[in-house]
Amino acid sequence: MKTLDEVRAAVRNAVEEASAELIAVGEHIWKNPEPGYREVKTSAYLVEKLRALGLEVRTGLAITGFRADIDTGRPGPTVAFLGEMDSLVLPNHPECDPVTGAAHACGHNCSAATLVGVATGLLKSGVLDSLCGKIALIATPAEEMIEMSYRKKLMEEGKICSISGKSQLICEGVFDDVDVAFMNHISDSFGYYDHNGCLNKQITFRGKSCHAAIPQAGVNALNGANLALHAIGLLRESLGYSKYFRIHGIITGGGDAVNIIPDKVTAEYMLRAPTMGELVKLNERFDKIVMHAAKAAECEVAIETVLGCMPLYDSKMLGDCMKETVEYLAPGAFFGNNDSFYASCTDMGDVATVIPAVHAYAPGCAGTSHGIDFRISDPHGAYVVNSQFAALTIADLLYGDGEKAKGIAAGKKDLTPIPDYVATVKRINKTVDSADLA
Repeated sequence: MKTLDEVRAAVRNAVEEASAELIAVGEHIWKNPEPGYREVKTSAYLVEKLRALGLEVRTGLAITGFRADIDTGRPGPTVAFLGEMDSLVLPNHPECDPVTGAAHACGHNCSAATLVGVATGLLKSGVLDSLCGKIALIATPAEEMIEMSYRKKLMEEGKICSISGKSQLICEGVFDDVDVAFMNHISDSFGYYDHNGCLNKQITFRGKSCHAAIPQAGVNALNGANLALHAIGLLRESLGYSKYFRIHGIITGGGDAVNIIPDKVTAEYMLRAPTMGELVKLNERFDKIVMHAAKAAECEVAIETVLGCMPLYDSKMLGDCMKETVEYLAPGAFFGNNDSFYASCTDMGDVATVIPAVHAYAPGCAGTSHGIDFRISDPHGAYVVNSQFAALTIADLLYGDGEKAKGIAAGKKDLTPIPDYVATVKRINKTVDSADLA
């Protein structure tokens, strides 16, 4: 068996030797962005790359997701490495898809490319006989919680039960045998941080249409939406006790013709909070406000609520292991050791609810996340060093008898059992309609 230093050097070199190919993979995905649950081309492209490395790939998970296992042949824990595939929809981004407006303005193309990088590093380095257990490479769709109408349609068709991909994969049993899980998201530095959880809302105000010259003959659904927007804005004042609460939304349909009083107005909202308890309370207050605003405007309203993602609380033991990897890979580099809390959300929180997990960051991008100036500023760092970071972490976790991974996996007993998690998702996903409450 090789020493750990020999394993590290072999893995690092194997990834470095594939630099040109890995950069090409990342840039190909950047140029072909697809939003969540639509990542058909991205998924097929990655599957082809992994099969070329000799891996069997199980496809059709959470619609576009897949899983490929690397078995060391020795008993031990299963460590999952996740790669996100979906893009945002940002039509003003200079490199967006001209037809769909999709753009990788959050850098998930880097996350997806590291699946190939990790597989390359572990398979071509010849180190598997020094490791134990399994490595599950899992491609995850739909991290960005957008396009609610499309995802609700998928739910109505029975194709998904969650709007976020990792949650859907958990519900499908893809993580049932996983002991430890992590992923790397592109950023401007190394590290990991806890995040808010969120609920997504689709709201439909219903009125009665009529000629706009005689508005008294109808009921203006836009008035109900307008009152609700003002009431939600006033609600924010009373949430000052938590700097992490967020409420934000858009009007997705406000009428069809200016000379007709609109009888249907639709909106999407997202609520964010640091704990599920706070999120549930915020949700109750939000729904009450919207219901009363609709009533004041003599409208009816339906509020559809679905889980966006659970709050993320990372595994400190796994985070410490990843910090050690960075110290080896990039001596002296900054590592944010969970010293901040992010108001943003990620469905890695769902994974960390049931399995010890970390949502890590690696440098390589510049500009504003989710903004039109976002770009990959350091392709070698974003695709190659990022892959080394992940592959070296896996090698460290599963080296020898996998003692590090076993120690981290022991924390699973303190987390939510997967069946209980699935039941929670189903309980949160519900619709409240004022017509049913009358």
